[in-house]
Amino acid sequence: MKKIITWALAFVFALSFALPHGSAAAQSSAMKLVVDGVEVTSYEQPFMSHDQVLIPVEDLFKEAGYKVAKDKSGKVNVTNTYLTVDFNAAASSIEVDGKKADTEFPLTLQNAGNYVSGEFLATLEGFEVEVSEDQKTVTVTTNRVQDVAAFLAKSAAADLKSVSSALTMDMKMESSLEENEAISMLMDIKMEQINEPLSFYTITKASTDFAGEAIEDVSSMYLTKDGYFQQIGDVWVKHDDELTKGLLDLSTQTDLLAQLEELQKKFTKGVNIFEYDDVYVMTQTISNEEFASMMEEVTSLLLGSGLTEPVVSEDVKATPVTEEAKTEETKVIEEVAVEATDEAVVVEEEATEGEITEEVIGLEGLDFNIEEFYVVSTIDKKTLFPLDTSAVANITMTVDEDTISIKLLLEGTFSNFNAVKEIKVPADVIKKAISMEEYMKQLELEFEKAEALKK
Repeated sequence: MKKIITWALAFVFALSFALPHGSAAAQSSAMKLVVDGVEVTSYEQPFMSHDQVLIPVEDLFKEAGYKVAKDKSGKVNVTNTYLTVDFNAAASSIEVDGKKADTEFPLTLQNAGNYVSGEFLATLEGFEVEVSEDQKTVTVTTNRVQDVAAFLAKSAAADLKSVSSALTMDMKMESSLEENEAISMLMDIKMEQINEPLSFYTITKASTDFAGEAIEDVSSMYLTKDGYFQQIGDVWVKHDDELTKGLLDLSTQTDLLAQLEELQKKFTKGVNIFEYDDVYVMTQTISNEEFASMMEEVTSLLLGSGLTEPVVSEDVKATPVTEEAKTEETKVIEEVAVEATDEAVVVEEEATEGEITEEVIGLEGLDFNIEEFYVVSTIDKKTLFPLDTSAVANITMTVDEDTISIKLLLEGTFSNFNAVKEIKVPADVIKKAISMEEYMKQLELEFEKAEALKK
């Protein structure tokens, strides 16, 4: 019996060295964590240690609406863009917006999770911490706007008459099929827009790499009461007046705008709005289920609105084009990103009058998987106008046996609110612009010449 007791004591002594030490040795029982009125239930839970409450980092900031990332070394980054905190266990440090905080980290390790003190958390802008008298609950209150739908409705009603914007988009796309090569595209877009009456001017610089072939392109576009003018290569094209009228009328379609506002209200899940002294910061993440629901709603709206019907001028439809010419035409137009392609004609032929189906607009059989989708915008507190926005998306789409992966980065800034002057189409553009019919004929002649040279 004495020998058994000796072995038992030795086992307990050895086990004590395997247990977490430091602050964790003085911990009390686990507590409930409540963030903005929502109880956070997970494996990691807060606990008291030496009269301090210790809170699990990742669970806390995820529930608080922050983007949380953890690398292989265990470093945890949390951010809503306005406030960024890096928790580095290996360096025993915390950095707030790039500056080292006077707090050791981690204070303890429990259940392999990293914890931060409520005292430190309360020093961060937008956080308040309260421990119940019985020390069974810790309540964290953040600076998030509670009624997201009301805020979005208020923002939509802001009196935005005009704006200038600058956007940069970096996109990479790869296919699982060997015969399809990777495509990368970098676009810089500058735009001036007036809402009433609708008019805008854009200039786009695009660099595209397809199958190792680089294509550089600069194009411009005007939409005003004088017409819809688009620069395609060195040529200015004036689009059909019917198309121009349809685009201008979009801004006055109150029924459609009301539907879009209702659609926006349905998708407030994943939206977090943080209130600071001068700005709001709005973030959003979207899951596969939410995206699928959104696509279903958008499809229903488009199918019922008639917006999916292609607008093709009568002159273009009357122009006979051979199948060979169509193929070449499509290649050329894709290179310069012109909207009028043979696909529009195909859609028109497939769709019966007044009836557009999911199959026609290309949604049937399309499966999405969102690996990452995060959007953040800074909004001026007084005017509710956006100041800047950024987005990162990592999405895979599967159609039949082909899986396409898309990685997208977007950065944008906005300025000149309600200060954009009248947008006019330059006189020389109006003078030298040709019709879409003339442009299509030019493409056909160029194709015929190229074919003649081959012979």
